[in-house]
Amino acid sequence: MTETKVKTLKPIYLIYSEQSFLIREAIKRLKKKITDQSLGQLNIIEFSVPINFEVVEQALYTAGFFEQKKVVIIHQADKLLASQAKKVDTYLNSPNPEVTLVLACLKENRHLFSKARENDYFFEYKTPKKGQLVQWVIDVFSKQGKEVNFETAKYLISLLGDDLELLSSEIQKICLYNDSKNKLQIKDIAAVSSSVAHETIFDLVDALGQANLSLALSQLNHLFQTETEGKIFHMIIRQFRLLLKTKGLLSDGSGSAQIARVLKLPSFIASKYMKQALHFDTSKLVTAHTILLETEISYKTSSTPLSKALELALIKILAA
Repeated sequence: MTETKVKTLKPIYLIYSEQSFLIREAIKRLKKKITDQSLGQLNIIEFSVPINFEVVEQALYTAGFFEQKKVVIIHQADKLLASQAKKVDTYLNSPNPEVTLVLACLKENRHLFSKARENDYFFEYKTPKKGQLVQWVIDVFSKQGKEVNFETAKYLISLLGDDLELLSSEIQKICLYNDSKNKLQIKDIAAVSSSVAHETIFDLVDALGQANLSLALSQLNHLFQTETEGKIFHMIIRQFRLLLKTKGLLSDGSGSAQIARVLKLPSFIASKYMKQALHFDTSKLVTAHTILLETEISYKTSSTPLSKALELALIKILAA
């Protein structure tokens, strides 16, 4: 990497995505341009909100070591105080040409976004959609030396949702567990991903079916100790979605083999859904699924912690 290429970095990058994984990958690419300089790592300074903005300003207006390009990264910049966001806005009017400021945002911040868009500093990375996401999963497995087909990749997505961070982490775990295999099937994914956490989700939903809120919240808190909040949330949504499908199939007179085939699940897992579906009527399942989807939208557009949003969702489901 030549010094000329390093200087082609823009003075500002506002990196926006709902996926922390995509933000991290984008920042990694920017860092690469700096670390390819000799001793370049010394010229990367990172901050996470909450921050003392005077320290940030000092970093922005001082030269890098050995007169090299400096990168100042503010993680969770969307959570800056309004007064701090205004200072950043002022800095955008006359940035230090020897410094690249990187603002990483998981949510929109009107104080930062409009000017970044106007000045060509705005970079958005969107979650792959539908078939693109399936192909993304296939490609990540391929990079680990494993082959999966469309249905197997789709099954993993059905377990975890579209959170790329969760998917990437789970794929690494699955590949390590199946180190001796080159081609993986749904049963190989189920053996790893249908773990203790999934059993606890069944217990949590059972507690809701029995109108036992304290037990459901206890199970939820237990999950928080072993899994990420995002993974728990997607697992609960999936649980109610599959229960709703199972309830409909049972109403139509479908047997266990047909239900397993329609749900694309191993028969032993499908049988658990059949048993649990007996605890709920269809309207209750529809309401629960709707509440969870509304909770997801609310979480993404507000500052409510996901753990608290999940607790409130369980209370709403039981109250309904």
